[in-house]
Amino acid sequence: MHNQTSLLKKKQEYSIFTVCNLAYLSKVLVLAESVLKYNNVKLKVFLFDEKTDADLSHFEADFFWMEEMNVPNYNQIAFKYDIIEFSTSLKPFITLSLLKENDKVIFLDPDTCLFHSVEPILNDLDNHSIVLTPHYTTPQSDNPSESDTVMMKFGSFNLGFFGVRGSEQGLYFLDWWSKRSIDLSYTESQFGLFTDQKWVSIASCFFQDIYVSFNLGYNFAAWNSWERSLTKDAEGNYIVNNSTPLIFFHFSNFDNKDLEYFNKRSLYEKGVRRPDLFEIGKWYNQRLEANNTDIALTKYSYDYMSGGEYISPTLRRAYACILSEIPTNHNPFDSDSIVGKFARRNYLFEKHSTPFKRESFNSVSSNKSKLGLIHFLMRIVLRVVGPNKFMNLSRLLVYLSSYRQNRGLWKY
Repeated sequence: MHNQTSLLKKKQEYSIFTVCNLAYLSKVLVLAESVLKYNNVKLKVFLFDEKTDADLSHFEADFFWMEEMNVPNYNQIAFKYDIIEFSTSLKPFITLSLLKENDKVIFLDPDTCLFHSVEPILNDLDNHSIVLTPHYTTPQSDNPSESDTVMMKFGSFNLGFFGVRGSEQGLYFLDWWSKRSIDLSYTESQFGLFTDQKWVSIASCFFQDIYVSFNLGYNFAAWNSWERSLTKDAEGNYIVNNSTPLIFFHFSNFDNKDLEYFNKRSLYEKGVRRPDLFEIGKWYNQRLEANNTDIALTKYSYDYMSGGEYISPTLRRAYACILSEIPTNHNPFDSDSIVGKFARRNYLFEKHSTPFKRESFNSVSSNKSKLGLIHFLMRIVLRVVGPNKFMNLSRLLVYLSSYRQNRGLWKY
């Protein structure tokens, strides 16, 4: 007869995980290579897509389909959020699950890559329950065009990485963060929300055992490259600022036509050649090509209803607005269900199921004529209503931009 204690499964020291849909598979495989190379453990990959018969068994990673993770109200969460909001909303939930079998859990975005073991992170977690990294560690200049307001909008910490130990405070933090992320992981910076990330900006108000790491080898990325440089030591290992080993690089918004991140770096570096970024970008691009797979061409399954209708961001927000009024046992992805009827009644389906393309500040120059017309119309409104009412109208338009908070917009 086995001793009773031998029947208890011993916890592993740590686990490393990421989240993605199938379109990110090539990037995940590069990350998985690095996790195995430097730590001799397999990356755990949680897939935010409907389960397919794709053979993933020959990849050096452990894959889990989120639809099998017993997430309460899983379909409703998948419907109200886009892929970025959805995958980030459940990171704390997954971490809590992994801590049942691991003492420590490290999360890395799928577009990160390790260049060193995670031993420094594990050492941090020996002394602290939660480890975070700021987007950058040196204040930007006072120039309004490159001030620190971006952090004010999107959060102080880059949640492409975090580490948590299964201590009492670590679990308390995750429970708090998970509830808020599941409920409010919207990308609505105008209302103080930005996925799971913005919540953690206030976490230090509630949890004392948060460690903000100033290790410049963590989370090297385009947005902090102005304060960091890359060289190599005699063994060919990357060193940051000639003093600190590079632990992991964050290849966020990687573009194989812009290996130096020329167009995404801080204004500190606009027009500055960075051979070190070119070298590591070229290497990353080669690894992506080597790990290219047809599976990554799969469309995101939760972008479409059962009849093939595209689920627009407007429909997702409108659905969130009436979600509390819909019977709890509904399937929002059923085209013939109450949600499908709601979408048709409110003209929320695109006529040709055209996928949404997000416009950004980079689109301003290509839309000057349209903006000129809008500015002309706004000047007319200003003249008619006066400056005070014009200001209130502008504030009202910001409020109306969150469709999920405007119940009067939708017929149900």
